[in-house]
Amino acid sequence: MALEITSREEGASLTLELRGKISILETQELDKAIAEQAPGRKEVRLDFSNVEYISSAGLRSLFMAKKNLLRQGAELKILYPTEDVMGVFRTTHFDSLLTIVQRENEGEESAFYPLRPVQRWMVDTHFLMARSTMMNTGALIELDPSIDLERLAAAANGVLANHDVFRCRLVIHPETGDICQRFDGELEKARVEIMSDEAFVQRKQEVKQPYELINHPLYRLYIMQTGTGKYLYVDFYHAIMDGTAIAMLFWRELAKRYHDAGEPGAKGKYHSSSYAAYIREESQISAEELEEGHAYWRKMMEDFDEDKHLPPVDLEGESETPEHEIEIPFPGFDKTFFRGKDFTENTFFMGASLLSLAKTTGQKEAILGWIHNGRINSAERRLMGLMLDQFPARWDFTGPITAGDFLRQLEDQVKEGMKYRKSLDLIYEEALGDGCATFILQKGAMGRRGELPLDGKTCVIVEMPANEISAAENTLDIEMNSHDDGSYSLVLDYDNQRYTEAAMRRFAAVMAAMVEALQQEDRDVTALL
Repeated sequence: MALEITSREEGASLTLELRGKISILETQELDKAIAEQAPGRKEVRLDFSNVEYISSAGLRSLFMAKKNLLRQGAELKILYPTEDVMGVFRTTHFDSLLTIVQRENEGEESAFYPLRPVQRWMVDTHFLMARSTMMNTGALIELDPSIDLERLAAAANGVLANHDVFRCRLVIHPETGDICQRFDGELEKARVEIMSDEAFVQRKQEVKQPYELINHPLYRLYIMQTGTGKYLYVDFYHAIMDGTAIAMLFWRELAKRYHDAGEPGAKGKYHSSSYAAYIREESQISAEELEEGHAYWRKMMEDFDEDKHLPPVDLEGESETPEHEIEIPFPGFDKTFFRGKDFTENTFFMGASLLSLAKTTGQKEAILGWIHNGRINSAERRLMGLMLDQFPARWDFTGPITAGDFLRQLEDQVKEGMKYRKSLDLIYEEALGDGCATFILQKGAMGRRGELPLDGKTCVIVEMPANEISAAENTLDIEMNSHDDGSYSLVLDYDNQRYTEAAMRRFAAVMAAMVEALQQEDRDVTALL
């Protein structure tokens, strides 16, 4: 097996994540990677957590790398060697020649990570309903009969081992008492289970349980074969994984690993990401930059009032129905409309949402929070973990403005807000967005039933257990679904102690009218109010 090397830069530090064996042939690859990428670095870290074996040639390569790095004023560190490899280091006394960082003796600063603001908000929200499944993001997937389950289990375990987010455990800091997170937990590996249809029905009930939050695994993955079918159940605690990470990144890597395992001689290359490293980097923001962002968001949410900025209440007391969600198809409108436009699909529907709120409230001003998947650059777009951000948006419709100008200026507001995303902790910690309507654009199978490709075969999401309450506990969630066939539908998830279904259907009709109006770029949208 060739040595796989993935590099990651963090300021003046370089981390090379290694996977495979380091014998005489592989040392050439390692030597080359260090020689090409180490110049100018102050620290080079070799992540050995997925190195299965090291030979005497590999040891010599490490010794020479250390000497060469010392000459340029840099330090070499060996991270997280497995028990077998650590045994080699001890036997050869290389543990006294090299700086080795093991998970159990890693310094406190790097062992305990703060919760990201959005994570803390989600965990705190969950504590209000501690025994609910509000943070479960599970899906039961019926597999094509031809899927090789053992091969699928191996692929799944490869994905789990490749990303530190699956080792995440929520823990209590021993000195501060704060809830924080570590990334050194044991992996709960996937295995194939053969069971009766009756046992399968029972298992489906068992997985609909709340997570034990403190020092327990935060995902569930079961591969099951019954007398009538093959199934995969995957579930992640929402405070560690979001929809983009699950539907796009996790499934794509799982499908690629499954495909590569069936191709003789295939040498799959898989991106390895560190959510822990991202958390540490994100927390490094100057006080000046933080306060500048705080001032921006305070102004955006200034004078928010549920009575002014939410559709009027039409229900008091207990609802007559447990339903709190409706879905409305938007026929005759598809994504070809966005070709060549200088505003995004997200901005277009967010604009329609702002107009709909202003219309239904009778105000000339609208305020909402819009959800972004938190992945801004190429490295973040491949990062598994919870990356969601909720950005406040505000618009004053007192003066005439065309649909085209409105959307372009709203696009500018979106870009400006992105610059202050590290200051969004204010929104969560001071509860500035509580009660605010939220907007999110969902694509493909993210969050809804759909089909998932696996090695040319179709696998179908047959069940997505409904959360007991909305994860965000928002008064009104406006979700625009962009489907794989190019069509759209609107989903309204609403507080049924505040609104009737009839009120939400009226809002959906207003939303449809605004979507139609915004397609005419010279239309004066404020005249619609």
